[in-house]
Amino acid sequence: MGEKLYADLRDFSLGLNQKDGATLILDQELVDAENVILGKGFAEKRYGFEKYSTLLANPITKLYDYKKNNGTKEFLSVSNNKLYKDNNGTLTAITGTLTSNNLKLMTYKDRSINDATVIADGGKLKVYNGTAVSEVTPRTPNTSEQTNPGLNDLANLTNFRTFALKKDRIFAAAHPTVKNRVSYCYFDPYLGYGVYDYFPATYFFDVATEDNDEIVELKVFRDLLVILCKKSVWALRGDGVTLNDNEVFKINVPIGCIAPNSVQEVGNNLFYLGDDHVYSIFATDRDFVSGQIVSYKVAPILKSIGLTDKALATSVFFDNKYWLSFPNGLTLVYDTMLENWTKFTNIKANSFLIRDGVLYFSSNTGYIYRFNENKFSDDGQPINCMIKLKILDLGTPINKKKFRRLWVIQKQFDAYNSSFQIKVLIDQSNLIDLTALSDSSGSNEQGTWDTSDWDESMWDTTETLLNKYRVREKGKDIQFQVFNNNVDEPLSIIGFILEYELKKPK
Repeated sequence: MGEKLYADLRDFSLGLNQKDGATLILDQELVDAENVILGKGFAEKRYGFEKYSTLLANPITKLYDYKKNNGTKEFLSVSNNKLYKDNNGTLTAITGTLTSNNLKLMTYKDRSINDATVIADGGKLKVYNGTAVSEVTPRTPNTSEQTNPGLNDLANLTNFRTFALKKDRIFAAAHPTVKNRVSYCYFDPYLGYGVYDYFPATYFFDVATEDNDEIVELKVFRDLLVILCKKSVWALRGDGVTLNDNEVFKINVPIGCIAPNSVQEVGNNLFYLGDDHVYSIFATDRDFVSGQIVSYKVAPILKSIGLTDKALATSVFFDNKYWLSFPNGLTLVYDTMLENWTKFTNIKANSFLIRDGVLYFSSNTGYIYRFNENKFSDDGQPINCMIKLKILDLGTPINKKKFRRLWVIQKQFDAYNSSFQIKVLIDQSNLIDLTALSDSSGSNEQGTWDTSDWDESMWDTTETLLNKYRVREKGKDIQFQVFNNNVDEPLSIIGFILEYELKKPK
């Protein structure tokens, strides 16, 4: 009998890597991972979501938290060209009609310093004053204003697609035909802030984009107004009135933004989705702004998604993670602390919202959902959880091995059962289900080791279970696969230990 050897894998913190070969990735990377949260020393099934709101007859396309100066706030949503107000899950329509369901909202103030939510919905600028939605009435400039800054052009800005607030001045992509134009509002010196009812005709600039390029999103990032076009990305630096008082420059990225709702400030960076990758814009100092790709390891997944679905992607930055969700329910999740990717399924989000520390999303079902850390199902449906580790040749790709036993280390939960299915893939062709070959139960018991010389009692605790399996297969390489699709079952895999013998090559 050959010498017993052991392989120990207990760190999955580098996450998904579908770019490199399954035998070449690092031990801390995974070939596949679905509906799991990854950390140093664990792969944990994500928690689920539940219905929050009453049912609307049409898709809910936008969520917004309207925070007022007096400390109160309103939970707003958009469906069927109407704005809705929430009252503990009951959605009530607000008077007034929107141009479309694809819109941006901004909390601001009117000329009397009253709270207001300004709305860009692809038409004329609109405002919600706490009672109703209406078009903004363009200000008629007084005698002094007619001279400087001049006539109000707001009535001619009929395609408000997006806007951003930079230093108390609203910048907007709103011109009906010039799609690379940024218009900005008048800063009223008597009020001390920009006014959304006055966009002087001379207050605009055009970015020098390629032919047929257009602005899809505006975002304030550090001291910059970032102008994301379909083919390029630009930035405005400065707070002056005229273009001569500011600097407009192109950011060094290979491609522009395909999905306006993918743009998120993520820590010290600005993330967005291009045609091919997720990009991160960063600034190292005042004079250097650039970008880099952050999605190399999930490039095959992104490549499989069509451009139409990419353009509809939505995102959120929650719990130090960037969530990028597509119409089919696939959500790619980037952990900024560990710099890893994983993927979630079944989250068909049109819009995300973080409210009081809880993550909500809206969908085509007509419901608003919220995530609940104590739920391990998606509105009563199973969360299909899975991890596939790298293909292990154990450093000797030409040697045949006798795989003897496998231990799966698992966290035990006091209030829940926690089971899983374990499979091994031998020589990338022979898939074996080991679940029925267990020498121990994986639910609500203390983990125990057998009596061989190597065994110790260090894992014999009520918090950790050791599940032992008889493999008894021969091959040159092996891959571990774990599955759980049981409703209301959490799962946290801590690691794998494989016992094997090494055979001499023939």
